[in-house]
Amino acid sequence: MCLIDYDIDWVDTLPSVKADGFLNEMDNSTFEHQSVTNHTAFDNTAIEALKPVVFHSWYTGVLVSGLFILAAGVPGNLITILAYFKYEQLHSPTNILICSQSIGDLFTCMTGPLYTILNYTEVGQAVASSRKYLCLVSLVLINTALQSSITNILALSTERFIAVYFSLHYYNWVTETNVKRAVVVIWTVVISINCIPIFAWNIWTPGLPCTSVTVYPQIFFQGYFIIPSLICMLICAVENSLIALMAVQKQRSITAAVVVQNADQQTEEVRSGNQFKVTKMLLLISGCFYATWLPWIIFNSIFFGLPSSWKKYGVPTWILVAFEYSKVILVANAIANPFIYGWKNLLFRNAYYKLLGIKRNPNEL
Repeated sequence: MCLIDYDIDWVDTLPSVKADGFLNEMDNSTFEHQSVTNHTAFDNTAIEALKPVVFHSWYTGVLVSGLFILAAGVPGNLITILAYFKYEQLHSPTNILICSQSIGDLFTCMTGPLYTILNYTEVGQAVASSRKYLCLVSLVLINTALQSSITNILALSTERFIAVYFSLHYYNWVTETNVKRAVVVIWTVVISINCIPIFAWNIWTPGLPCTSVTVYPQIFFQGYFIIPSLICMLICAVENSLIALMAVQKQRSITAAVVVQNADQQTEEVRSGNQFKVTKMLLLISGCFYATWLPWIIFNSIFFGLPSSWKKYGVPTWILVAFEYSKVILVANAIANPFIYGWKNLLFRNAYYKLLGIKRNPNEL
């Protein structure tokens, strides 16, 4: 599951845990510090003090719902990938990017359970806080899946932006060879960046929760992950806004135009219409992406500028519960995409039916 925690600069200034304070309700995935002396090595007492706080009952709800959604996302993304590789009619530049996005979503669904179990079960927390490389591997896998999803959405948005605003150059620029090269570069860069902590650059400490904020140096997590990801999402938002504006204008022009066309004009209109359908489908995909990610982004933004009362007494429990469940909503994006492909793309729909052995009505379009 795409579960990442931002660094909170004020965490070291928080008071020690009190039985009657808000701080007792702090989320295990965010972590709590108790006052410890500045020794170069942790003794047994210090390690015990730094272990995650008491397991909260509502963690079970996050665990169950997260695992259910992750499992539900596997079949749809797997059949999308199989459809692309099996049926030649799906081999197009746009569908290469769709396949890459589906691989990223499948990667999320298959690696997310490890992170979920290590952070939302008592046994998992104990194991992750004492097994360095198990913790690092779980973070590397989930962070890679998360960042690949963002960069693939950016690639899809850019491909549609070129198709809409540079249509005369589209078929020269967006070739299968160029798109395959772009996909290789995307995955190489994402994997290379996220593998850095597992080999050298990490601050893992026994007894601390297995989250990005406790395992990754702040400069790495913010400079190599958070900021680039936010830039990608900002570019996507701008591109999709411009694409949506052009799509609305095009739809109005098509509705208003009533002219007699020759054969060449009709062929060009069909070609343009097909591109317009693909554009609408990918706009819907991007819309679902932002709808599922927006709650998580909002809560992380809140943690960047906490009210002074929260800094003093701790974050209210309902905020922490909502934050954890926003991660579950985020993962739901992996389920939505295959349904959109089957609904809006006739070629993918036909491929799904064939792979599932479902007979279709010959008159169905």
